[in-house]
Amino acid sequence: MTAGVWDHINKAYGMQTSHVTNYDRRSDVVTDYEPLKFSSFRVFSSFWGTIFQNHVLIIEQVLITGFFAMAAAPVYIYFNREGATQALVGAKEGVNMREWVDSQEVRMRQFAMVMTVLASLLLSFYTAMAVGRWWVIRSAGVGGIKAATMDISLMVSQLALPGNNQEPSLDYVLDSIRRYSRASLFLVFMWRRKRLGPKVGKEQSLRACREDLVPDFLTEDEVQKLCEWNHCLHETIWAWQTAIIALLHQQGRIKSPVLLCQLLDKCAEGRAAVQCIHTHIAVKIPMQYVHLLGLLVKSHNIVLAIIMGCLFGASLRSKEYFICGQLFLRTLILPLLFNAILLINAELSDPFDGHSTDFPRFAYTDALKNDGEAYVKAGKNMPDWLARRNPV
Repeated sequence: MTAGVWDHINKAYGMQTSHVTNYDRRSDVVTDYEPLKFSSFRVFSSFWGTIFQNHVLIIEQVLITGFFAMAAAPVYIYFNREGATQALVGAKEGVNMREWVDSQEVRMRQFAMVMTVLASLLLSFYTAMAVGRWWVIRSAGVGGIKAATMDISLMVSQLALPGNNQEPSLDYVLDSIRRYSRASLFLVFMWRRKRLGPKVGKEQSLRACREDLVPDFLTEDEVQKLCEWNHCLHETIWAWQTAIIALLHQQGRIKSPVLLCQLLDKCAEGRAAVQCIHTHIAVKIPMQYVHLLGLLVKSHNIVLAIIMGCLFGASLRSKEYFICGQLFLRTLILPLLFNAILLINAELSDPFDGHSTDFPRFAYTDALKNDGEAYVKAGKNMPDWLARRNPV
């Protein structure tokens, strides 16, 4: 086989490389992953960054197993005893546990199947909504911030005049545009991690901003000014971007009214992108739907555990061990799947609050910096025939 085939096989099954990658040591958030490893049997050895790291999922599974055991024990103990069935479940006199389980098994399985189908249907709708909202946050929100920042950097670097010695240099202006956009995105992470917000006082906000934003994103003076109004900082900081464009126009460095309107539109698009993030995070899927779905899933899991537990106790007493294994696995797999989907959707609703599957904040903010600088460098290293025509 060729080297390409071996590389493909190694990518799918190789243990030397992880199924996920991190951006750097500052964060444990997953930046990227290898889908091929999840499409092969290598998926059974993939644990880090998956839903199986969620402690709530483990606790839920332990509780379901407890319901299963409590249902299986009485059936196993009173399996052949006359009269026990009448005391436990109200069956007719003279019917033992064995006969009662045999007569009710089909009905119990049918009832469990009805609840499984209903829970699966509602979970599919919930998942579609959660993933759709998550993608809007990523594409229209984070992507919108980057698109607006790159467009502003590109047009200002190519079309704004350098200015005189008394005015801020074009390099400083472009650096400020990048820094304010990066700060806007980083402030979203701070807001969702309870370091900023309406319940956080001005002094606490100022301290948090100094710790997280100085000096990579803002200067000490800029942080002081930012915390003066201390409200929705991630969105309102875009007023500074608009002020930069207005300043360049007042200084005569942006002469074209068309260019001025385009730049102001880009500032508005950047602010709208942050608002998109804020809206999708602050306004969740209707609570009644999520509550009803959670109630249905938990009821399904309990009912399934009780039914499977009863059948397990009867099968164990009859020494039908293969059926016992099937019943126990069904109790494990279905509730595990439903609980995992619920928890995944809960995490998708807020990809900024600190989970390992959140958006990588340092990767995104560094990308804004590096890509913006690349546009500026591209403008300074043009081919000769372009440099002569566009000396800016």
